[in-house]
Amino acid sequence: MLTLQLQEKTYSRTFSLRHIQLNVEKGQTMLLLGHNGAGKTTMIQAMFGLTPFNGYVSLHGEQLNLQSSAHISLLKKHVSYIPDDHALFDYLTPREYFQLLQLPHEQDVTREETFTNLFELSPYMDQPIAQLSHGNQKKTQIISQLLRPCDYYVFDEPTNGLDPDMMIILKKVLMKLRDQGAGILISTHHLSFGDTLYDHLMILRNGDVKLNMSRQETKETYPHQALEEIYKEVNRDYYMQVERLLNDLDTTRSS
Repeated sequence: MLTLQLQEKTYSRTFSLRHIQLNVEKGQTMLLLGHNGAGKTTMIQAMFGLTPFNGYVSLHGEQLNLQSSAHISLLKKHVSYIPDDHALFDYLTPREYFQLLQLPHEQDVTREETFTNLFELSPYMDQPIAQLSHGNQKKTQIISQLLRPCDYYVFDEPTNGLDPDMMIILKKVLMKLRDQGAGILISTHHLSFGDTLYDHLMILRNGDVKLNMSRQETKETYPHQALEEIYKEVNRDYYMQVERLLNDLDTTRSS
């Protein structure tokens, strides 16, 4: 299991994350939802030691010291991280970039060909990344982290820049990885993308956990409701305010 135990992360007097435990289990998908600024990316960055926080990260039951290069190497060995931004060495081609990230004995030509064909990147493998479209740059980033089989895959907004075909394909790839035993963490704003994927659901608002349930618990609590309806129900106070503002539009128009 990959665990983030976040005791506290404070940005200001008005926003902080406190007492949150995030577990990613092998063979399951954890879906992390919330508005912009809810704390999703902060939690993911904390998991990789990219932002300071009070708490700890554990991998397979071992608590990690994120200041230790040996423990960071252990984390990188078992966990792939695909961030929201796709800062790449854009003077390289995708082929060169993949070769740079993979040690010679870890390269799997068949796996690379499979992913580049799946994501329709093959025609662009020898073009500089800087000359590729936003979508093909995103596909380059995703593939680069899928080339090496890992125990866990962490995606922060994986659908940004992908067209409908690629979102469908990515969803199928993630389901395949999960079925092969990998643990997956996905943070996304694309509710329909996450709806069929998740085994466990966490919803944040302004740093607070509004819901933290397994899929079975969610379906029992919110029977026959799609993820969008569950999300709105969990954030009922916010959406009541939205409805009042929408009603004000009718008043403004009639006047």
